[in-house]
Amino acid sequence: MTKSESSSTYNWIVGFAAGFGGLLFGYEIGVIGQVLAMISFQIQFNLIKLDSLGNPIYGDDGKTIDADNQANLESWITSTFLFGCIIGAAIFSVVCDRLGRKKSIIISGILFAIGGLVQCTVSTLGPFLVGRVISGLAIGTASMVVPMYIAETAPAATRGALTTVYQLMITFGIFIATAINSIIIKAVDDLNFTQWRCPSTSSVLLVSFIPESPRWLAEKGLHEQAVQVISKLRGLDVNHREIVAEMKEIQDGVDFDKNLGDSTWAEMFRGSIGKRTLIAIVNQSLQQLTGINVILYYSKDIFNAMGFASADTKIAFPLANAFINFIATFPGMWAVDRFGRKTLLFWGALGMAIGHAGVFTFFQLSKSNQPLAWGAIISVYVFLISFATTWGPVVWSYQAEIFPLRVRSKGTGIGTMTNWIWNTIIAYAFPQVFSALNKGPSVYWIFFSFCAIMFVWSWTMIKETKGLTLEEISEVFGEEKRDQETGVAKN
Repeated sequence: MTKSESSSTYNWIVGFAAGFGGLLFGYEIGVIGQVLAMISFQIQFNLIKLDSLGNPIYGDDGKTIDADNQANLESWITSTFLFGCIIGAAIFSVVCDRLGRKKSIIISGILFAIGGLVQCTVSTLGPFLVGRVISGLAIGTASMVVPMYIAETAPAATRGALTTVYQLMITFGIFIATAINSIIIKAVDDLNFTQWRCPSTSSVLLVSFIPESPRWLAEKGLHEQAVQVISKLRGLDVNHREIVAEMKEIQDGVDFDKNLGDSTWAEMFRGSIGKRTLIAIVNQSLQQLTGINVILYYSKDIFNAMGFASADTKIAFPLANAFINFIATFPGMWAVDRFGRKTLLFWGALGMAIGHAGVFTFFQLSKSNQPLAWGAIISVYVFLISFATTWGPVVWSYQAEIFPLRVRSKGTGIGTMTNWIWNTIIAYAFPQVFSALNKGPSVYWIFFSFCAIMFVWSWTMIKETKGLTLEEISEVFGEEKRDQETGVAKN
């Protein structure tokens, strides 16, 4: 049976293999969200008050009493990982063009293994934070390289779905980690330090069998290798007309870029490229300002404030969050190449705003009628579904495809660093802000406001890229058309 350009099974296998970096990221998020709530972890790093024998002190409500510096320590544990992510994205925005996409992904896997080993073998805070930074370097690298790699290997017809594989793997990693943690919390004694060390151990599957990006190969002058990779990805013979046409378009783009000379950082902030950099920066900023990582990192604090039992806040609700976040990604994968990026971002912003408004309203009402807190839980799920189908995957997909090849690594790096910078700020500031607001619902009104801004932004500023090749997308952003014969800009 002859395979079409968009149906190669191998292309999907490659996408999922590369997307394993997203699974590692998701696993890390899922781990820390519940580990922070484990009694053994809180004792190890002095997050709760202890008696003279080193046992936790419980209040009249049966819950452990927080140490005076708990919020500060939790912020450091979370934000050091994110600081590493920023550095990883910054370094590999340059290194990726030199080493290639494949080697960069493999390096991120090795770094993650080292970081995980450090975290699960140390017993003091300083070395533990070092392990968090190393793991962050790995995830920052993967978050920058993996979506770009998948975009460069995917056919135009299914590029949106393939690039959202990265987000799917993140949500799958969160779900797996949450499920494993839940089993450990139930099976291992609260005061057994094995309880929090178990989730920190993970094995890394190095993606040594995936091919290098054909566009990177073409840029390095390795034309024959690029043709072979495209042929294998599409499931078609090297002489097939679709392969010949695709390779010519890629080579024309490479020739066009070479005529412009080497890219510079200054170029990233002017002209057509500057517009795309601005879109990537704003998209990634707004994605974090939705409040998604507050729910993922600090769900136990949120649910505790609603008056739910400790067992529910540590196991049931986080597990439900992770499952819904994972399942809801599939409709996004299906919709992104059918309805387009702009449409999903527009409606996703509206859905998230409704979710936050619901949390705010029911959270407030539950103070006088606790059962109404279930309305807040349902509203959280509305938010999660809206995020997972739209702004979660589409922002990464859109960023990976809007930059031309000669500046793609730099542009993707800038956008990814923006994501992690905001991620770090929010993760560090939220415990203090939440405490300052007496753990009340006002914080959801803040996130609602940003979702309203996203609603307007996506309608007015996002340009549609559905169905276009990476080389055609530049024309959408106002660049000159290329001559079909020479590959250079027309006058």
